[in-house]
Amino acid sequence: MSFVAKFGKRHKKKLIFSAILFGGGYATVKYSIHRFKKALLMSSEDADLVNKQYEKSQKLQHYYTIKKTSDEAIRGLLKSIENQISIALSSDEYLEQLKHKAPNKLELWEKIKISSISKCLSTIYSLTISTILIKVQLNIIGGYLFKSSSSESTFLNFEKSLISEEKLSPNIQKKYLENIEIFVSEGIPKLCAQVKNCVVCVFEKLSLKENIDIAYFNEKLESVRENVEALNGKEINFINELLNLRPNKPKDKEINEIILAEKKNSENNDEGILLDNLNNETFDLVQSDDFIQTFCSIFDSYKNEFLNNLSSLILKQKIDKNESEKISLSLPLAKLIPILNQMKLTCDFNILENNLKLNIFSSNIYEAFCYVPEDRRNSDPLSGIDVNMILKSLI
Repeated sequence: MSFVAKFGKRHKKKLIFSAILFGGGYATVKYSIHRFKKALLMSSEDADLVNKQYEKSQKLQHYYTIKKTSDEAIRGLLKSIENQISIALSSDEYLEQLKHKAPNKLELWEKIKISSISKCLSTIYSLTISTILIKVQLNIIGGYLFKSSSSESTFLNFEKSLISEEKLSPNIQKKYLENIEIFVSEGIPKLCAQVKNCVVCVFEKLSLKENIDIAYFNEKLESVRENVEALNGKEINFINELLNLRPNKPKDKEINEIILAEKKNSENNDEGILLDNLNNETFDLVQSDDFIQTFCSIFDSYKNEFLNNLSSLILKQKIDKNESEKISLSLPLAKLIPILNQMKLTCDFNILENNLKLNIFSSNIYEAFCYVPEDRRNSDPLSGIDVNMILKSLI
């Protein structure tokens, strides 16, 4: 012990210096390794963050493309909708008879009354249904296409949709979007007939001499609306009836699996399965509470636009006639009918851009159908569309 103590005392400074040197070196190496690992981790996190932001930007850009396409498609349908309504509810024959001084003049005016009011209300319904149907279908397709491209694979398997391991080809997209054409060519005439019957019930006993203001006319339109929407049963609402959408889901699960297995034997039947399931997805959405709420919001927007235009035309007529009395937005029904007949089908751009429920409903559909489950993703989860960001830019 004495030798060790003497050695330690003799080389005390050297031992302290050596301890500091080796201890400091060890600490420096450990700290450097820690900083290096932290730098690598931060670099990886930064790269992931950049990737997520890029993916989010791509999704948002794709969503806006779908929105622009759907808005243009709605405007492109205006002429076809107007033609179908004009054919179904034409009053030209009655007007021609009036020109030739037909003896049943009052009866003809009654028919023109029903026809003109039915035409206006059918226009509002047709625009509303077309707007939401186009938004629903294009956002379903857009969501699936984005999911397919982002996952670098074909469709992922969903229990709900049964769309699996298939590509959404342009041919399938075209066939699916034919639902819109079917509504215009077949659904609108059916809608016009339903609306006309309900207009007869509400307006038939309303005298042509009765003074009508905008508020009272709106009340009558709402009465017609209640009758129209109460025509069909509870299981399938009147919109699905007009779209001719039917759920193609056998009740027995085993029978369903057998049918699907048999259908997968040929390419044509595979397309049929995809179309069936796309239509099933559409059917489910049309039956949802969100759809009904969005429908009511869009219907009210188009109806308010129609009533505003009607008010402007009434006011213009009164000003043109230089009426000296206090101007009021009311006319005898007989004078209101020609104004209703001359009103043209329009689609206000602001309704498509600024309707809150429509934008939320559309973005939710897109997000739902481009969602990639956590355990099936090839990379980090895609962040969802920032709905608040979308709405702020739209409002």
